Amino acid sequence: MLSELLLLMVIGVLGYGAHRLWSNRQGSAQASPASAPTPTNATIEDVRPGGMIQLPPHGEDMEERDVQITSRHVYRQDGFNWYELEGQSGSGTVWLDVEHDDELETSVTLQRLSLDDAGLTAEGLTNIKPGATVRWQRTTFRFVERGRAQFLKNGEAQQAESLEFWDFEGDDERHDLAVERWDQEYRVYITQRINPARIRIYSLGDNT
Repeated sequence: MLSELLLLMVIGVLGYGAHRLWSNRQGSAQASPASAPTPTNATIEDVRPGGMIQLPPHGEDMEERDVQITSRHVYRQDGFNWYELEGQSGSGTVWLDVEHDDELETSVTLQRLSLDDAGLTAEGLTNIKPGATVRWQRTTFRFVERGRAQFLKNGEAQQAESLEFWDFEGDDERHDLAVERWDQEYRVYITQRINPARIRIYSLGDNT
């Protein structure tokens, strides 16, 4: 009889412990960004500073990344705008381009290079012809567009800066190469296209 009583007490203690463990895990899951509800009908275009997103697997390590958005910059060309979301992840600063022309397109910057790294020169860019190519690592990039735009830091018109850009599309249909000239400074970016439908939005930012 005593042994049966002790057995029932042990079972009760174990059951209580299991219930507490389950409750704690549920509470942690609810607090985790991964389980936060996505705002209804929200897209990456709606995200502002303070928002939190998760990028799908990308880059050489093919890892997902949670990104806290810190800034939303604007590029403006002849009345057409596209955006750059700047944010922080566990691995450093993240830049995500957001453009909506015929359809919504997004790409994340993987690496920044110099002109020499990309096999380019200032003179070569000045005289570049349609269809010209440049090769970096295992990808060939074909020149598709050249233009001028204004960059509005944090979207503020009073901070507008002018730049010239050259866009190249990768033959793998996944990566692109972009060159920007700010006065006499050239910046080269390798980017990877991301399906915007695969970007998880935890919060939109600006207290949303």
